[in-house]
Formats: sequence, C-alpha cells, structure tokens
Amino acid sequence: MTDIKTSIKRHPVLTYFALTFAISWGGVLLVIGGPGGIPANTEQLELLLPFVVLALTIGPSVAGILLTGLVDGGPGLREFLARLRRWRVDARWYAVALLTPPLLATATLFALALTSPVFLPGIFASDDKASLLLSGIIAGLVGGLFEEPGWTGFAVPKLRQRYGVFTTGLIVGSCGERGTSLWPSGGAALLPESSPRCSSCPSFSSM
Repeated sequence: MTDIKTSIKRHPVLTYFALTFAISWGGVLLVIGGPGGIPANTEQLELLLPFVVLALTIGPSVAGILLTGLVDGGPGLREFLARLRRWRVDARWYAVALLTPPLLATATLFALALTSPVFLPGIFASDDKASLLLSGIIAGLVGGLFEEPGWTGFAVPKLRQRYGVFTTGLIVGSCGERGTSLWPSGGAALLPESSPRCSSCPSFSSM
C-alpha cells in the first residue's frame, strides 16, 4: 500500500489521467451495460443519455478531489476549495472567455450554412429558442462545474510545477481534457447511428 501511495505521489498527473478515464468510462459502461444489457432502441437510449453524460463529466472532479487528498492531504484539500472560490481576473474577462467559443462556433456554422442548410445553428431553426438556449447554457455550466475542478484544480497546478504555461496547455489539451474528445462526444460514439446523438444534448443542439 505504501509503495502504491509513493508511486502516486511521484506521478500524480499520470495517475490523474488514468483515474479520470477509469471513473468516467467505468461509469458509462455501468450505465449502458447494466443488468438490462446495452439498450437496443432510441427510447431506451434517450432515457440513459443524461446518466451517460453525468458519468463522463464527474470523472475529472472526483479524481481531482481524491488525488488532492491523497497527495497533498488536508491542507491541499483546503487550498483546493479556496481556489474554487477565488476570482483571479476582472469579471469582464470571464465574459470574454465564456462568450468567445459559442460566438466563433456560431459564425463558423453560419459560414458552413452557405453551402448546406444542415449546418444552420439549431437555435435559429427551433420554435422554442428561449428554452433551447437556456438548456444549452445550463448544460455548459454543469459540464464546466463538474470537469474543471479536476483539470484546472489538480492537473494544471501539478503540471505547472514542472512545465511552462504553453507546455502545460499542450499536455492537458492533447492527453487530457480537450484532446480526448471522449467527453462527452465519446459517449455518443457508443450509440448506434440511429440514435439521437446531438439532438438530445442541448449544449450541442443550440449551436
């Protein structure tokens, strides 16, 4: 047991990546491959999809909290929680960070819509724009709240102890959070072609 703990402390980021994948994908497999077996029709998939997304998104934070306690102990957990409540920059920069990705995505989709109407952002084709937009915002916030405490609360600080900002971003982007693209689109990859992949995910369908 001591050897395992020592190994984890020596390789906290590698352990974090492995534990995150294990929790997230283990949860997905439990959801879709439980006592009833893998669902075979669209209705069953729609019922299970929220639980699949939840399983995928809780892995990073659960792994981050567990490893913070194991690697840094009580003081590390207190510092971890303190950083969650700390505003590092002015509020307007948070607005820039939150609004830039959806605005760029919308502009890109509008450009692609000139070639085919299938690329038209869903919010412009929906009859209930307010509900779709609200559900998309809620889905994005929930995903961020579940994922980011792990990625930016544990993995990034540990990497910054050895690497610069650029290298840290490359490692997290390519090996972890963004590069995997297994969150949550990877969950959709488990669904058959006939399933309502993006239409059941408000954060995607509002784009």
